[in-house]
Amino acid sequence: EYMTENKAAYHAKVDQRGEYLHISEGGKPVFKESFNRYIEVYLPASYQGNLTVTTTDGNIDLSEVPLELSTLCVDSTSGRVEISQVSADSIKLSSTSGTIDIGQLNAKRIQLETTSGSISCDSVEGYVVYSSTSGDLEIKSAAGSGTYKANNSGELNVTYTMVDNDLYLFNKNDNINLTLPADLEFRFSATTKNGSVSTTFPESISINGQITSGSVGLHPTVTVEVETRNGDIQVTQ
Repeated sequence: EYMTENKAAYHAKVDQRGEYLHISEGGKPVFKESFNRYIEVYLPASYQGNLTVTTTDGNIDLSEVPLELSTLCVDSTSGRVEISQVSADSIKLSSTSGTIDIGQLNAKRIQLETTSGSISCDSVEGYVVYSSTSGDLEIKSAAGSGTYKANNSGELNVTYTMVDNDLYLFNKNDNINLTLPADLEFRFSATTKNGSVSTTFPESISINGQITSGSVGLHPTVTVEVETRNGDIQVTQ
């Protein structure tokens, strides 16, 4: 633990109960503008249990080493979260207005949440559940399936290299850019009230009012559903 003013009252508090270990920040000076601190936590190389990290206005840095855990939960209000590589049974990452920069995630269930922040991920494998109010999401390479909901605005940019189950993407007031594997065979539906729908497979779909639908390939195995209210939809394969 490092701090600009070393007093016992400012030291972190450690609470251990059985197999549960909780580390929380200590007190702060009344006038804290020039007061700074950070904590380094070292885990055994063999540790594969549960890890939860939360912060209000600080940064969380998990970029030094790859992690193999049972569960990972990270919650940030306005700071920056950096993650290099995590494998776990379940992962939950949330931010109110900060940024989350991710290298690689691998889990059965991956939950990503933001209010007005941004999330960027190089690679993700598993079932993704994403929700935001007005944040942005970019996933450069995804394998698996997922449900993505931008409940007000913020762009959704997702590229899938492998799809093994259904996909649903909703953006109320902004655009959706979805890239699918070239060999994927799927049932397709796109709905927009005040926007346009653009695809690279126009010969496989038809337009009926606000709904664009059809089947790509002779033996579709999954369903891809995309919806906006006031945004454009672009799906490429």
